Amino acid sequence: MKKNTTIIASIAIAIIGFCISGCKKDKDNKPTERELSFHLHTLVGNTIANYNDVFSDNTGRKFKIDDCRYYISNIVLIKDDGTDYPLTNVVLLANPSVQEYNLGKVPVGKYKGFRFLMGLDSVTNHADPASYPSTNPLSYQNPTIHWGWNNGYIFMEFQGKFDSTIAAIGTPDADFFYHVGMDNLKRTIDFSASAFEVSSNSDYEIGILFDLKKVLNNVDMRTEFGTHTMDNMALAMKIANNWQGAYSME
Repeated sequence: MKKNTTIIASIAIAIIGFCISGCKKDKDNKPTERELSFHLHTLVGNTIANYNDVFSDNTGRKFKIDDCRYYISNIVLIKDDGTDYPLTNVVLLANPSVQEYNLGKVPVGKYKGFRFLMGLDSVTNHADPASYPSTNPLSYQNPTIHWGWNNGYIFMEFQGKFDSTIAAIGTPDADFFYHVGMDNLKRTIDFSASAFEVSSNSDYEIGILFDLKKVLNNVDMRTEFGTHTMDNMALAMKIANNWQGAYSME
């Protein structure tokens, strides 16, 4: 009887040991990093900005979009202890037809928020597009979104047709073009108070909205229909200043 009791006790200890070992192994195997992505909607008001529909600006003037692309860079996560976690070498060339933008792997944990540049930092802005592989957003694009390597990139190319009638009762018939760039027109988009948590159980997606209607705040499309930045710096600066208010969390 004593021998049987000893055997049973040994088996019980072995089972407990196996369970502890298995639980520890499962815990040790939990990933310490997960994929992070932006789920980015480019909108006009509450409608997805596409190249087929006719939209209205804040005054009711109608317009159509032929091209809308913009650079997002220098993405920095703010960890729960307040320290920065920069996502190095991550540059996005966003457009309305794409919503998912992978940012790579980041440490599991809590974050107070994040921030990024609309545009490019000075060093990146004046790099040579030919130095990047064709798959990189900073490589030459077709249509181009670069003024020549010594001048830099166009941070936002937003163009199409607008209704040029004084009373704004017609259909889009005239060109508008907002090509905004240069070092001093990059803008920091600050979501440092938008907390989130990356769990070890799944990848994480940050939902962001970018509203072109807000980009056009206080822009009279009939008289302020075009800028290549240097030829109309006041309009380029007005549009760049509108970028910050055009972003919100989904």
